[in-house]
Amino acid sequence: MSTPQEPGFAGVAELPPYRSMLVVDMKDYSGNPGRYQTDLTKLIPKIMKAAFRRGGLASIWERRSFHNTTGDGYAIGLPAELLPFLLNPYLGLLQAELEDRNRSRPREIRDPIRLRVSVNVGPISDTGTNRVGDGSGAARVELHRLLDSKPVRQLLAGSDSEVTYVAGILSERVYQDAVLSGYADEPGSIYVPAPVQEKSYSARAYLRIPKPSGELLTRGFGAPGESPAKSAARPAEDVARVQINDHTALRVGGVGNIGGGVGTILNDPSGPVNTGSGGQYVTSSEIDPGR
Repeated sequence: MSTPQEPGFAGVAELPPYRSMLVVDMKDYSGNPGRYQTDLTKLIPKIMKAAFRRGGLASIWERRSFHNTTGDGYAIGLPAELLPFLLNPYLGLLQAELEDRNRSRPREIRDPIRLRVSVNVGPISDTGTNRVGDGSGAARVELHRLLDSKPVRQLLAGSDSEVTYVAGILSERVYQDAVLSGYADEPGSIYVPAPVQEKSYSARAYLRIPKPSGELLTRGFGAPGESPAKSAARPAEDVARVQINDHTALRVGGVGNIGGGVGTILNDPSGPVNTGSGGQYVTSSEIDPGR
């Protein structure tokens, strides 16, 4: 049997280890006087550590395989199996920790400390000794693209600065692996889908805010003037699937209207939908009986 060591496989390489990753960034860090920014840089990992300890999860913080400051933030890598804990209970613990600290913050820190949090998982270079280069890889780049994206920034911008201190965003893979799987022990409905376009990066992400306030309670998690449903909607060319007679699905594009007690059916507006006690059919659509 051929092996990767043989000349024909010289270009193949092993994947680096999979890691859970979390990075935080302080809102309006640069708005603080320069003389206090070093103290804030040192304070951020202390806050992160204290939040783990608050929930009896100090051992998770000690299992960091790589960790480094970003100046106005801090990033850590953890074993992949710890991913669910970075969502539940950690986001809520971080909010609670900041509530305590912001109530008694020094006078020189004018505004409350508020953090954006990004979570991702994937293959990352990691020696386990926190060397230069550890934490490098495409999954790490995605982690920071999410952190800098407009949807998560809007969560803090549209909320009360004295109430909402944490806004989280996670990759679709994290949502699938930790939330939909049930390991995070939270309903998927508390995570709001949002399209992300940051530089050349484009993806669907999920927003989570432990304590919403302000405009978020009236307009939702969408951009100002935009409903959450519109901001999270799939492109019009996406297909929808509708069950007919418990076994046949229709793949259709566009939206049509239908009356009666049959729920909602998506259909090409150019094709009518007939319903009733007899047969049901859709014209100008693709029927996929195999689904």
